[in-house]
Amino acid sequence: MNYKILLFLALFIGIPSYSQKKYLFDYMVEYDLKDTDTSKVRKEYILTNSKDNSYTLTLFEKDSLNFGLIFFDQNGIYSKSILDKKSFSRAEFITLNCSVVSGYGNPYKYQTKNYDFTNKSDTLIDGQYYFYYFLKSNKPKKEKRKKLATEHFIVEKNTSFHLPILTFATSYEEWKLEKNIPNGIPKQMYMVTYKEKKLFLFYELKRYAKINKYIIIHDECDYTDPEAIKKRDAQIIRSLKNMINKPLKFSF
Repeated sequence: MNYKILLFLALFIGIPSYSQKKYLFDYMVEYDLKDTDTSKVRKEYILTNSKDNSYTLTLFEKDSLNFGLIFFDQNGIYSKSILDKKSFSRAEFITLNCSVVSGYGNPYKYQTKNYDFTNKSDTLIDGQYYFYYFLKSNKPKKEKRKKLATEHFIVEKNTSFHLPILTFATSYEEWKLEKNIPNGIPKQMYMVTYKEKKLFLFYELKRYAKINKYIIIHDECDYTDPEAIKKRDAQIIRSLKNMINKPLKFSF
C-alpha cells in the first residue's frame, strides 16, 4: 500500500479519547443543484439538525465510489474530506481525524449591519403558495457599486419543525441576530446577480428524510494553534510510516 493511499484512508481513523465534540444530524435533505443556468444538474445532500442550524454536513459526489464531505460549524470549525459511499451509508458515527479539521474565524459577522432579511408575499408555484424571503444589501448605493447579489429562499410546506437552513455565514449571522424569517426547509434556494438578474447556485428540493448520524471531533484537535497543527502533521506522517505493513482500523 503506497503512502498516498494511506494518507487518504487515515482521514477517518479514530483517535481514542474520552473528550469529544459530538454533532447530531437528524435530517438529510436532497437537492438538485445548478451552478448557473447553463450548467448540468448535480446532486447535493445537506445533513442538518432540525433544532440547531449552526452546523451542517454537505455531501457531493466525488466519483462513483466516494462522497466529498464538507462539515461546517458556524461557531468555528471547518472540515473537508472524502468517504466511500458504502461506509457513509452504514455509519452512525463518523469520526473526523484532526488532520482534516481546521479552525474557522467568521470574517463576516460585521456584515449583519449591511444586510437585511425581507419577508415577501407568498409566492405561487404550481398552484400552491409558499413562504418566500430574501437576504439583500440594505445600502442601495453600495449594492449598485459592487453589484451585490441577493439570496432568495422559498420554504417547503409543512416543514416549520425545522430551523432555516443557512449555509452562508452572513445569512446565518443575520438570522441569529434578528430571527425574523419563517422556519422551514428551503424548497428553493438561489442567488440572483445585481444587474443581469441571472440565477446561480440554484438549489431545488427533491426530498428530505429523518436520519440519525453523528460527526465526532476529538478535543485533541487543536485547530486554532498553527504550531499544534504542524506538530500534529508530523505525528501523522510518522504514524503513517509505521502503518505501512499493518491493517488499518476505522472508527465510524
